[in-house]
Amino acid sequence: MMEVALAFSVIFCAATLIPLVHCYSNEPREYTNIIPISRRSLLNRRTLAGDFDAVFAREEQQAVYQKYWTMAPEILAGIFPAPENDMEKFVQSKYVNEVSPDTDNIMEQVVGPVDVSNVLLTMSMTDVIVNEVDMLYYGDLAIGTPGQGLTFDIDTGSADLWVPSPWCSTCTKNHYDGSQSSTYVDKGRRFAVSYGSGTVYGTTASDTVAIAGTAVQNQTFGVVYRESEDFQEYPNDGILGMAFGTIAQSRGLTVFETMMKQGKLKWPCFSVHLARSQETGSEASVLELPSESYKHRHWINNVGQMCWGCYDPTKATGPISWFPVSHRAYWSIPMSAFEVAGQRTMFDEVIISAIDTGTTFCYFPASIAAEIYSQIPGSKDASESYGSGFYTYPCASKVDLGFVFGDVAFRLHPDDFNLGESVYNPAECMGGIFAMDATEWPSNLAIIGDEFLKSWYSVYDYSDGGRVGFAPSVNNQ
Repeated sequence: MMEVALAFSVIFCAATLIPLVHCYSNEPREYTNIIPISRRSLLNRRTLAGDFDAVFAREEQQAVYQKYWTMAPEILAGIFPAPENDMEKFVQSKYVNEVSPDTDNIMEQVVGPVDVSNVLLTMSMTDVIVNEVDMLYYGDLAIGTPGQGLTFDIDTGSADLWVPSPWCSTCTKNHYDGSQSSTYVDKGRRFAVSYGSGTVYGTTASDTVAIAGTAVQNQTFGVVYRESEDFQEYPNDGILGMAFGTIAQSRGLTVFETMMKQGKLKWPCFSVHLARSQETGSEASVLELPSESYKHRHWINNVGQMCWGCYDPTKATGPISWFPVSHRAYWSIPMSAFEVAGQRTMFDEVIISAIDTGTTFCYFPASIAAEIYSQIPGSKDASESYGSGFYTYPCASKVDLGFVFGDVAFRLHPDDFNLGESVYNPAECMGGIFAMDATEWPSNLAIIGDEFLKSWYSVYDYSDGGRVGFAPSVNNQ
């Protein structure tokens, strides 16, 4: 009888698009914010043989070193730069104790499809593709009073919001002008952040940030007066960090944490659906981007989505599996093993895996990457051709590869693992896992990027000490 009641409750929630947590409480049912997010897609047609973009891959590999290396040792040891921004006690008192959800039953099942267009506010994500590989996702926000619209890379691997200022000579796209906002406050603190795609410098400010019609007051962010060249090839204006505020360089709360503090959200989680590129999809607009080496075309396909304070059952085809975060800094969860063709190999030590929507590929310590490729028939170390950390495998293979969280293997789609043909041998393709130098990278840290997340609808929950959930994505239907 309980199973029937549970099934009815889940179906009712999905049909009405009420966050399922509320179907297990006595709280009044209210709709929450779903913000569509789009994946930036840069389509790059090369004239050389092969279609693997080695330039981008090398740049991102080096950028990942830069993004994580400074703070990784301290964070892995549990030392946070800004512990005053830890929201755990607030979430426990204001959400968990009041709602009292049964976490073993929440969102055990999802049903669909359901039309969300009339009942949910969505923030679309734009998909950017280089050589048919999804590279980055961004969405729209408005900052100031009146609001100034800008686009932002959605990044669970960092914790700061930053925007370019009118005084930024290296910022080639839209900017935010605090002098035009009646709610702008100059905070006066220096601001600098290194990301996977470059470094920015500026000062801090606060203002109103509007997300799909929901206003967040007094949000602290960086106003940038200098950004590195890495950012100039991408169409987004700034970055929206969605990691824990304990690692925010601004020393302020993240936008999501401020929304929780101000009572804008009914559930302390956000969910991300990353669309897999479809060249035959409708072309909403085309944007030519500057580049010395490539011609880029930017397709906007509003099929990716970010859901603030909620979970959209139309983006998943099965139940959520939950995993507690290792540290309330990055959205990092323990990985115990990997599988190739169903054959499981256990790691000698647990690997802490940072789930990072702002990184395209997957990065492992060199010894782990070598072990993974050793299980893929025909794979080869391609360091001599492409640089340290690169591997190839036979293009004819459909690699059945999965990462083991808990005791469950979560598989990468073979098309996402395949990054394209090698320039040197069209029978060999580049693998989507890159090795990180043992002298410069922690032996127990991996970065799990969009290559994996396109196969899994991911949920990031502040309750229960922080946890990440994966549900099968509709991308794989």
